[in-house]
Amino acid sequence: MSPTEKLLLVVVGILLAILIIDSFQRTRRSRKYYWPTFQQRHDLTDVGQQLHAVMTGSFEKQRLMNSAEYRVFAIVEREIAAHTHRGYRVFAQTSLGEILRSPNDDAFRSINSKRVDILIVDRNGWPYLAIEYQGEAHYMGTAAGRDAVKREALRKAGVRYLEFRAGDTDDHIRWRLREELGIKDARLAKV
Repeated sequence: MSPTEKLLLVVVGILLAILIIDSFQRTRRSRKYYWPTFQQRHDLTDVGQQLHAVMTGSFEKQRLMNSAEYRVFAIVEREIAAHTHRGYRVFAQTSLGEILRSPNDDAFRSINSKRVDILIVDRNGWPYLAIEYQGEAHYMGTAAGRDAVKREALRKAGVRYLEFRAGDTDDHIRWRLREELGIKDARLAKV
């Protein structure tokens, strides 16, 4: 191969490289603004991508609580309503990230997406008592560990914690709730 042919081959190679790089950059720019790449389409930190996912997805409503959890919630709600002078309020499925804070980012991220089944707040809106319903199949998988995380975070924040189980009667639930709230009622003996 002559030196002229070698030079011509190098020049053609450089031109091809420039064309390929230019084409790649143009494609990348156009994808960024008009047709996102797979990774960009799933970057849900971008509110535009969130809106796109919601607009193209489908939704249906679902129950906030299963029927057993709702049974406990209704009992708690009635008890609180019967003692309105204390100023308590009841909430369902409350995110711990909304009621607890921590200067430690890892600690906060560990509880942020966890929820308590029922939350009672005092007359000033401060979390007072967290209630968990433990159904029959509750301790399968990592449920016990998740509950331990919740319990410890709530304890450290000074929020009381109460658990009810699948076999608890309505009277037992009322008695334990009244006991935890310091409500004396002779009509409801320890069950």
